[in-house]
Amino acid sequence: MYKRKEITALLSLPLLFIFLSIGRALLSEQGDLVLVGCHGCLILPTLQHDLILIATFLIASILWIKLPRYLRWAALLIQMGLVFVITADLIMLAEFGMRLSWHDVIKFGGEFKAIKSYIEIKLATITGILTLIGDTILLISWISHLRAANYLGQQGIRWLMMSVFACVLLYMLPTMTHHPLPWLYRNVVEINLPSGVDQVYSQTYQAQLKAHYKPPPWVCTQGLGLRQNVIIVLIESWSWYHSKDRLGVMDATPHLDQLVQKGTVWTQFFSNGFTTDHGLIALLGGIVPLPAVNRYHSLEGYAGFDKLSATLPQRLAADGYQSYFFTTGDLNFMDKGIWLKKLGFHYIEGDDHPFYQGMPRFAFNAAHDGWLYQRFLTWLDHEVPEKHPYLAVLETVTTHPPFMNPETGQQGEQAAFRFADTQVAYFVKELEQQDFFKDGLLILTSDQRALTPLRAAEVQAFGDVAPALLPLIILGGSLKGGEPITTAAQMADMPASLDYLLTDRSCQYQGRGNLFTIPPKSPQCILRPQGDQRDIIDAYCGTQHAQIKLDGDHTRVIEGNLPDAENIIQQINLQRILLGTQNINFTHIM
Repeated sequence: MYKRKEITALLSLPLLFIFLSIGRALLSEQGDLVLVGCHGCLILPTLQHDLILIATFLIASILWIKLPRYLRWAALLIQMGLVFVITADLIMLAEFGMRLSWHDVIKFGGEFKAIKSYIEIKLATITGILTLIGDTILLISWISHLRAANYLGQQGIRWLMMSVFACVLLYMLPTMTHHPLPWLYRNVVEINLPSGVDQVYSQTYQAQLKAHYKPPPWVCTQGLGLRQNVIIVLIESWSWYHSKDRLGVMDATPHLDQLVQKGTVWTQFFSNGFTTDHGLIALLGGIVPLPAVNRYHSLEGYAGFDKLSATLPQRLAADGYQSYFFTTGDLNFMDKGIWLKKLGFHYIEGDDHPFYQGMPRFAFNAAHDGWLYQRFLTWLDHEVPEKHPYLAVLETVTTHPPFMNPETGQQGEQAAFRFADTQVAYFVKELEQQDFFKDGLLILTSDQRALTPLRAAEVQAFGDVAPALLPLIILGGSLKGGEPITTAAQMADMPASLDYLLTDRSCQYQGRGNLFTIPPKSPQCILRPQGDQRDIIDAYCGTQHAQIKLDGDHTRVIEGNLPDAENIIQQINLQRILLGTQNINFTHIM
């Protein structure tokens, strides 16, 4: 007979896995599922899909017992991999509202400086300490499990094999609860299995599409020719739920809420992606960042989007504008600095600028937002071009997770956004004192919706479009006060819209929108790649919402109604084909 403590040690880790599964299910239910009465509805299907991982772990335990000592490392590697992916998946969901993706591990895994700074900041928080304690408990349980397994005889091994059989049998049963978003309950291995996003288009289909597809006509219109200076401030992860006035979820941006009264606010401004690189590609490049084949397996985040034409800097340069990009972040991260140069910016600076020497650094080696605004105001005083109008893009970093007020050290999302909000208010006040708004526009928006779980209030207020909406406030010129603009607009239409507003002539594909016509013109359809289901493109067309599944030649609508579906799908396929097939970087070892 086995001692009670040995049995406890043997069962500790499988039981801990079950506890982690329940935690993941409850996290997944936040937001829209709670709104529709889903309280615990994902627990059973999540447990069911995780049972196959528990079975694999127990098989490795049997191998640990049965294999010769010099081959035990194989069982150890299996268990090590399972422990890592299960816990990392839970941490990703808790921190960013997203599941763990091999694609993201490959995409961001080489950015050691950014990862190091994130971990250092996170470990100083309460949640970071609790995570560290949890990981320690997990490690102790794993070691105890292996030690207890060494004492098992044949009967004990038979019990383990019966447990494996029971787990596999329950896993193979029909899913206990159906849900239209299966990524919520599927295990971390299932959601990383190959999907249609990497399905190669056949040569026959490519030839037929290029021969017969007719792109929308390129339409040119007379611009307003205001020739104003423009500053675009991208506030990292700024989302509607940060506004108390808008949703009442978090009172994190009181000054930004007040700025709505001074300018014009768009309440239906859509992002075209789910990460910072997506936001920059859309807002500055004027194109939806649809993934090329193998896009998410590539280390090059901007691959395929480095030869764009009609970008925002290029459009304005044709009319004498000079374009500048300022950030306190690391421009080497994903080779962003190189990409921005190809986009047409005349000058680019980041964390290595002498102005920031000796300053405290945070995520991405960045000084805080206040210093970014100070640096730009210094540039405005001493370095601004006198004979050319300018476009200046300021990308902030302070409100990137892990959230912290960089001056006080206070942890938490609200603390970080309260600090960033105060700095924005200071920046606007300084611009007012310099009379910038006499002939200048300030555009305040975000690079992406925060990578956090959806709040119920967001879904209640916005419905299906909740994951895609960003705040947009514009100050200056004729955009002063007035009613909020509820016309749908998207990031990818900003270059052509500003071209229309600032210069004498603007060209754009038919069917695209314009933020600055009177009234504003909404695009025919807004496309946005999903973050969790990487083979799904959301299409928002007027009041209709459809989902398009990427699957090479067989790309198709799988949910909802899509007007002119065939033409839109051909447009998506052609853009992805022209982007080319990206190189796979090291994913063969995963």
